[in-house]
Amino acid sequence: MLQPSEVTAAKLLPTIRARLAQQLLEVHKLKQVKVARALGITQAAVSHYNTKSRGLDVELIVRFPEIDVFCVTLATRIAGGISQTEQIAMIDRFCDGVMHTVRFCEYHKQISDIDANCMICFPSPPKP
Repeated sequence: MLQPSEVTAAKLLPTIRARLAQQLLEVHKLKQVKVARALGITQAAVSHYNTKSRGLDVELIVRFPEIDVFCVTLATRIAGGISQTEQIAMIDRFCDGVMHTVRFCEYHKQISDIDANCMICFPSPPKP
């Protein structure tokens, strides 16, 4: 069984990084080395994200279309020189918002094989 924070670390963050890398490479025309420095990851990770060989969870993108909107906005800010501290804060706030939705709870149950009466994510009624 995975904790909600493990789902974020294993699925949501890599998906965000993959979409950010793709945006920075394709739209902002940055080189892989510059994208790696900007995101605080290795150039090899950027290469994997670019070839879509890892990182991108298509089900998350479908379930959370706001990921793409967030990544477009953040990629523009990164290309404009946003600090890594501000970037981390924005990603953290975004992930926190996603984690506190019914959609994330359903996704967590699905990939963790948790019963329908689970109260891990929401001991009280969740946000829609």
